[in-house]
Amino acid sequence: MNARLPLVVLASLLCASSAWARPYRAMVTRTASTTKSGNLELGLRYQGFFALDLDESQPYQQLSPSLRFGIVDNLEANLYVELLALGLPGDDDFKVAFGDIPLGLQWTFLESGKVALAAYGRVTLPTGPSDEDGILPSLSDGTWDWEGTLIGELRATKDLRFMLNGSYLHQGTRDRGSLPEFDVPDAVQLALAATYNLDKFTMLGLEVVGRLYFEDVITPVWRDNATQVEILPVVRHEAFPGLVLEAVAGIAVTEGLSEIYQFRLLLGATYEFDLASGPKLPKSKADLRPPKPAQRRRR
Repeated sequence: MNARLPLVVLASLLCASSAWARPYRAMVTRTASTTKSGNLELGLRYQGFFALDLDESQPYQQLSPSLRFGIVDNLEANLYVELLALGLPGDDDFKVAFGDIPLGLQWTFLESGKVALAAYGRVTLPTGPSDEDGILPSLSDGTWDWEGTLIGELRATKDLRFMLNGSYLHQGTRDRGSLPEFDVPDAVQLALAATYNLDKFTMLGLEVVGRLYFEDVITPVWRDNATQVEILPVVRHEAFPGLVLEAVAGIAVTEGLSEIYQFRLLLGATYEFDLASGPKLPKSKADLRPPKPAQRRRR
């Protein structure tokens, strides 16, 4: 038996593992790739909503811990917990509110070399503040919601991918206490993304997300904002095997959205690991650097 054969097999496995661990998700658009079977992905994402005139920025921000679990190959469950900061720290009316809890399931039912198709379903438990009239329906607004999404993915090369999402968003009714209830209109959403892996550790992307509500009045405050289109440049970088840092600056395109915010900032991190072996955290600064390619031995 060739003595080098076990080393070749081991090297192949390590390369496959590295290729899987590299950044492979878009930021808002869903990808057909699911969390590997038996793996758990922990995430944390911040988003804030701003205007060029900072005094016109929205008085709320969101922090969202999340987890994704690969049940079996191509079947993934996910859970999000949302926290809202209303107002600014130091203000008399500043408070932190527990948000809604979205629960989702994604099934990639077709995956061939170049094309993948998936279906995603989500239900949102209404644990958020439904009496905050200025909060967007896409955030924690304290209503029973559900979503159905079809996901298509074209893998043009090993590094270049295109993703298309088509979604129906059902929005529930806000309980506003002593004020009349408000029935949030349903919406359809279309998202298109292109991503490119510069190497095994860094991914760049560009997403366009459009949402159309069935009525002009989407909250008691926002009354002519049914058409919303946003462009999102994306960067994701794997700082340590399994640990991916991500950043986005979404830019509002349509007037209906730019009246609410002109840009939003999204910052986050995800860490995926095998539940059987547990997380493997870096022990030194050297562990945070990408491994150097092995040098060939001179003969």
